[in-house]
Amino acid sequence: MTARTLLLTCCCSCLITSPSANALSMTAEASPKRITQQQQHKILSTVKNFRPIVASSSSLIYRSANLDNLSVEDAERLLSGDAFYGNDGSSSSGGGGSRNPRPLAAVIDLRNSDEIQKGQKVRTEGAKYFYSQLLQNDGDIDIDATSNAGGPRLIHIPILRDVDAFWEEAIGRMEPSERIAATLATAFRGGALDRAAARNLERGGPASLYTVMMATAARPIGMALEACVEESSQKGDGGGGGPVIFHCQKGKDRTGVVAMLLQSCMGQGDDEIVEAYRLSGELLGGEDATAASGGSDSDKSAGGMIDWSHFRGSPPSAMIDTLQWVRDRYGSIYAYLDAASFDEEQRMALRKAV
Repeated sequence: MTARTLLLTCCCSCLITSPSANALSMTAEASPKRITQQQQHKILSTVKNFRPIVASSSSLIYRSANLDNLSVEDAERLLSGDAFYGNDGSSSSGGGGSRNPRPLAAVIDLRNSDEIQKGQKVRTEGAKYFYSQLLQNDGDIDIDATSNAGGPRLIHIPILRDVDAFWEEAIGRMEPSERIAATLATAFRGGALDRAAARNLERGGPASLYTVMMATAARPIGMALEACVEESSQKGDGGGGGPVIFHCQKGKDRTGVVAMLLQSCMGQGDDEIVEAYRLSGELLGGEDATAASGGSDSDKSAGGMIDWSHFRGSPPSAMIDTLQWVRDRYGSIYAYLDAASFDEEQRMALRKAV
């Protein structure tokens, strides 16, 4: 693993080593803000940050944190589709409670390979069983060719695959004087420029992380959006389609960016998007329950190169600033989606699917 890869993946991949007994999750009919006692039987107790993109009993696209801590019961509920039931008894496919739920169609993993390998080492028995039931595709896949063929699929679309492009963008955002000084320092200290870029990234907080990500990973982001549409959509012959889960490590950063774009396609306004993002910190709890702030040496990665506490939590200002950056740089959210090769035809298919 390169130093740049270590710097980047640590930021988005602090492992959730065990599920919290008090962690909140959301199902299709849940309020965007809180889950009631009557809804407790629908909660996946071993998945954090689990909720639909659109709070509706017919919603088929869900987001979550990683699935490495699944209990066997939760694994079975996901695979069968029972976890996606509306709380009024209707299935995720719409209609009354007499209809059976659609089984899980796909899991879209947005993490890099090294993060996935770390997760594999600590998977519970339930998670091992869950992943054993998925048909796996890795890397650049032809989504159309294999969509919904033969059972639920595991689709790997690493958002941060181009680590060098990420850091070059981060370096380009430094003040010229700071960049020049850091460049000169590399003659005496290897990696000085990347460390200076990391300092600059820290100062910008989560919004800086998200906008660098969006600037350098438009195509992988577009692929994730395409996969959500393809895997959840009913086919012309009446077959296929079903609930889809997309996730990264905590379901907050990479997942939050993809969720923001999906919500925008669905016509949700900034207030709804910002609130959905803010909710991640509440649902994750622990260190993410509060806004990011400068921390101590214990918050730094090996070698003391970056303080990850600057990226904790989900403060509303981070998503507000990200939305504004997209509009300033691209003109509109839809213009960014066009740049990510997720055009209006695909956006219409998404609206129909959801």
